[in-house]
Amino acid sequence: ADAVDALRDFARDVKSGKAVFTQTVTSPDGKRKKLSSGSFEFERPNRFRFAYAKPFEQIIVADGQKVWIFDADLNQASSRKLADALGATPAALLAGSHI
Repeated sequence: ADAVDALRDFARDVKSGKAVFTQTVTSPDGKRKKLSSGSFEFERPNRFRFAYAKPFEQIIVADGQKVWIFDADLNQASSRKLADALGATPAALLAGSHI
């Protein structure tokens, strides 16, 4: 199976999971720009929790209807409709029940 088939199988068969992650955002020239790390959990459909530990604490939770973002440094929370917040992000793949 190729990568696309493997991704489709994952999206069809896996209903929940959790892991730790390291996220690297790079600039167009390929240089490292930003490094983040934390953990995530998901349960389909449309429920997930990302807990960023570094470089600053942030928690992102989808409850099936909305996405809530809590910035610990700012002591501030905000929310958006789930459909508006996810778009074509990797979180949409983890949370969604469709591809």
